[in-house]
Amino acid sequence: MVCKKCKEVLPDDATVCTCCGAKIQQKRSRRRGSAISGADSPASAEKKKMTVSSKIKIVATVLGIAIVIAAVVILIVSMFVSDGKKTAEVLSEYIGQTMLSARNDSDIKVYEESNFKAVNNAVKFNYLVEDDDSVKVDGIKFPNWLVTVSLNDEDEIVTVTYTDFTVCKKNHKGQKADKLINLDNVMKNEKYKNVEKEIDLDVYSITYENAFITYTYKYYYEDEAGNEQAVRLTVTYNVNMEYQYYSSALVYPEDI
Repeated sequence: MVCKKCKEVLPDDATVCTCCGAKIQQKRSRRRGSAISGADSPASAEKKKMTVSSKIKIVATVLGIAIVIAAVVILIVSMFVSDGKKTAEVLSEYIGQTMLSARNDSDIKVYEESNFKAVNNAVKFNYLVEDDDSVKVDGIKFPNWLVTVSLNDEDEIVTVTYTDFTVCKKNHKGQKADKLINLDNVMKNEKYKNVEKEIDLDVYSITYENAFITYTYKYYYEDEAGNEQAVRLTVTYNVNMEYQYYSSALVYPEDI
């Protein structure tokens, strides 16, 4: 250090010049970690960066877990929903065989009576399998889904029908459509998936028989007078799921 007054060379920690007696003003050192020009110190900035990174990792982990849980729930629900369809598909493989053969080979438990009074009163069947959970249609309890089996006089399976009563849970007429569905322009042997795009409704029932599979849809639309017109649409495919023909019938209150 040099004295500004007499230019005498002094020790760095001197406070008074030993030559002229002038006071020496020491320079103040910056404290570690203090702000420099309003910016964070490198250590502080790195700490903040790590904190933000940790928060992002936590959020990503939580979102990942939520997605996995949602996927599992959807899978479980889809498994229960498709239970009836799978049961019907399995039983349909025994069409032409006896009910005893179907019971022994498939291990599917079938019953002669439903747990739901409405099914026993309104549905014709010899044997059935049904969901334990129920849905109300106009205040009447039905199983969520039902599989019925019809036999001939030789106790052989003739038809197997899967019915999804949840299609009617909002309205006994079925789903709402924009207009009357017409399949006149659909070519014979058209693939199932292409016909489904034309219909764009959830199937109400599927009936399996010897050479054909018939899909039934219950829906309604508003006619020109603004009234809700119920319709029963049936679409028949061959065993290769190629379109064969359809029928569409207007349903009136006395028919329901």
